[in-house]
Amino acid sequence: MDILIKSFNRPYYLDRCIQSIYLNSQNPEFKIIVLDDGTPQKYLNKLLEKYPKIKIAKSDLYDEKAKAIENNTNVNSKIPIKLWVNEAKKASNYFVLIEDDFWFTAAFNLKKFRLNLEADKILMLKLCWLGNSKLLPKKSLPINYLYNSYSPDLYTENPFLFNLIFRFDRFKIRKILTLFKIYSEERLVNYYTVYATSGAIFKKKYFVSLWKNHKKMVDEGLQLFNAVQYINKRKKNSFFGFANAEIMKTGFLSSATNQNKAYNNIAIDMFTFNKIINESWFIDDFDAMENYPNDLNSDKIITLLEKSNTVLATFSEWQKWVQEFKNQYTSFGCKID
Repeated sequence: MDILIKSFNRPYYLDRCIQSIYLNSQNPEFKIIVLDDGTPQKYLNKLLEKYPKIKIAKSDLYDEKAKAIENNTNVNSKIPIKLWVNEAKKASNYFVLIEDDFWFTAAFNLKKFRLNLEADKILMLKLCWLGNSKLLPKKSLPINYLYNSYSPDLYTENPFLFNLIFRFDRFKIRKILTLFKIYSEERLVNYYTVYATSGAIFKKKYFVSLWKNHKKMVDEGLQLFNAVQYINKRKKNSFFGFANAEIMKTGFLSSATNQNKAYNNIAIDMFTFNKIINESWFIDDFDAMENYPNDLNSDKIITLLEKSNTVLATFSEWQKWVQEFKNQYTSFGCKID
């Protein structure tokens, strides 16, 4: 089974991610493909020296973005959807998709997962949900020692009705639908039981279908619509699952970019932050596995930020940023160490 890792300018987290795979895998039958969108080449070279078996696939904008990062200029914010979909099409029939700031925390056997998923015709298996029961179905069936299985329990599997109720809010119709108890946040969130951005094993055909008609930006509403459309065509033959226990975690101490991560009255530049940590990792002054299986060593990060002494990434502003970032998830019901 292939493991696809979305990556952008955080080689320290990517290092931890890859190390955790080799540390916890119970069989050697997997390939790691890094889908990189601009991590400077010298960092990738270090990773290739450390993990010579991995493959690195680059986006169309790789050269432009890597150069911008190296020169401290504005970085193109275009998302590499084409890279993700094209590499998924070339991947194994079932593949793992994770971000560079994910890491495995427990032993796993992808061959056993694959054999069971094929037999049970599972379209997507969640491996991580941050302890948030909202992202899991209310009813499921323990299939085996690896995972629980469930059929979609959605308010509607009609694509037109999904768009009308949950995706578009034309003429403020949502207020009326809410009044008549048709629309609710709980019903919308329930659609995320058949969808994940990463931290899951996907059947290739299902994953590719989620990206149908996408243009330049990630549109979760469109992906949910595509999921509904896929399920609707197959009626009762769509099955999903989640691991019996979460076997990976994700980080909350940095962001790959400043986009969608800016908070009022907090002044920190994530490109500057990442350059500080990247360089420290590059010269072996930052051990990505320190504090594993929990998140990175915060005390070490503070020391590096103090040493850098730049107003663009002070440790005090970084601490405030981290708290705000975590609050986004804990307020939704996620559990963070």
